[in-house]
Amino acid sequence: MRTKALIVILSMLFLLSSCKPIMYKLYGIKKPDVETEQSIKDKALKFGLDTSNIVTVNEYDFLQVMKGQGIPDGEIFDKNGHYINYRQTDSACNAGLFEFIPNLKTDTTFITNDSILLINKMNKFKDFNGKPLQEIDEAEFYLLIYWTVWTGKLNKDHVKIWEDLALENQNCKIQVIKINLDMQDYWDKEELKPIYEAMRKGK
Repeated sequence: MRTKALIVILSMLFLLSSCKPIMYKLYGIKKPDVETEQSIKDKALKFGLDTSNIVTVNEYDFLQVMKGQGIPDGEIFDKNGHYINYRQTDSACNAGLFEFIPNLKTDTTFITNDSILLINKMNKFKDFNGKPLQEIDEAEFYLLIYWTVWTGKLNKDHVKIWEDLALENQNCKIQVIKINLDMQDYWDKEELKPIYEAMRKGK
């Protein structure tokens, strides 16, 4: 099952933004495991995260969604669903979100990428039972935050700050959607097995 793709994506995944090997123990990073709705929500609540806007990715889209995503990481889209490029360079990390989110305004012109669309992203996200999502509320901006249970405290600290910054922005309505990139217990077991083995071996 897509072994080469899995190896490449996992290699990218383990280049965690803001994380060095010595920080694994310091920030509670553990071996990736299969998570349930309850275990994901319990971890979110532990770090003060809203549990009403968490979505998952099914086993068939998991590799594609993981490709190129740092953890934690964020993407911002305008009201028309076009990706807003908040990074100053292609190789810049996600630290720019800390300043960018509070400064989002409806009367500001942003550099957008029309080849990256919110609707295409949302089509890959599922609820905790693997079912398609309902339509999302209209907003002026959409903030997608990618996170996991297994990547530890630093991961959730960043997510908490980004989410709070979006809620505190009085200049516009920002809809936050948190995408959990853990392995899910609703996945087909045959599809889960090679992903599980590679994730555990990679860590």
